[in-house]
Amino acid sequence: MRAIVFIFLFLPVLVFGQGFGGGLYAGISTSQVSGDGIGGFNKIGAWAGGFTDYRFTPRSTLQLELSFIQKGSRQAPTVKNNGVLYVHNQNILEIPVMYRWYGIKNMSVELGLQAGIILSTVERGNTIPTTTNNPLFKPAEFSGAAGLSYYFWKGKIEVNARYSNSILSLKGNRDWWMNHVFAFSVRFWFKTTLDRDKIEATKKKNAIDVKVETGSTEEE
Repeated sequence: MRAIVFIFLFLPVLVFGQGFGGGLYAGISTSQVSGDGIGGFNKIGAWAGGFTDYRFTPRSTLQLELSFIQKGSRQAPTVKNNGVLYVHNQNILEIPVMYRWYGIKNMSVELGLQAGIILSTVERGNTIPTTTNNPLFKPAEFSGAAGLSYYFWKGKIEVNARYSNSILSLKGNRDWWMNHVFAFSVRFWFKTTLDRDKIEATKKKNAIDVKVETGSTEEE
């Protein structure tokens, strides 16, 4: 938990640091849990957080995020399932670390890993008692993730879609339960590194132009 607090406090410093960019995002998640006998991405939840990135090549960045996300599964009562309602909600504090590639105009592709702290779990239904923080669930989740983003308004606004899948089982017993999540967000960049290389190139060009106009022969 100390590491989570450290990252939360350190993110703003990175966002406004030299060579770093970052911002905030909010959106929704749609999820299901394999192993619980319920199919379909019917569980809708919240997804929000902050992020910072560092551009280490013109087309590549490493992005660190700290987010709150809701995952789980949901079965609505129908005739086929004999009117059984089941809802499983997980509240998770998550730390994704993503590699992002900007090789397509106004778009980026991302791939990475996520570590999550399970803040709470709730299971409820019309045939079972409400259960909070079932001890069978592990306190942490690890998952892999991949996504796609589109940028507009000079790179300040980003629309992101991401898929993630648990790497390890959510339960500590022999049941193999795994989260499958599609999440969608709108992101606002306080500071972006998208045009950093263009800005540096422009500065160098302007410096050369000034020297040519003044007749300076001073070498760089």
